[in-house]
Amino acid sequence: MRNRLKLTLATVLLAAIVLIAASCADFGQFPVPQPTEPAEKKVVSPTTVTTADRAILAVYEHLLSLAQSAGAKTYLAEFYAAGDDWRAEQKLFKDGTMLWYVTIDMTGIADFKGRDYWRQAEWIVYPDGKVIPSNRLRANALLIEADLNKLSGAEKPAP
Repeated sequence: MRNRLKLTLATVLLAAIVLIAASCADFGQFPVPQPTEPAEKKVVSPTTVTTADRAILAVYEHLLSLAQSAGAKTYLAEFYAAGDDWRAEQKLFKDGTMLWYVTIDMTGIADFKGRDYWRQAEWIVYPDGKVIPSNRLRANALLIEADLNKLSGAEKPAP
């Protein structure tokens, strides 16, 4: 009987201590351990160009953004259908900057169907996704973009 009384008293005291400690934690008496946050992962922006596929896609998106009319979109569809050899090459400069050169090269196709300047063209893609036509390969990329602008009605008359 005495052992039973000791066991009951010990259980009651233990429960009281647990309740007091839990209530003190609610009032800030004891610091509550915060869950540790995992190390932050470096998140790459979806527009950051880090692969050859992403560089080619950036050029596709750029050209599509220039095609503002049905005629321009038809032109672009014909251009895409005529050329399927797209390549991207990354170039690292001495100052640490990197650019992508996205090239379409259909010069090896004997029966190429399309405009002559569709055979080879090149665009420069910056790591942030900005795309500009390259002056290499006879500036054919600029001619393609000029066609898209003209078909989209974006050409302004000379003053």
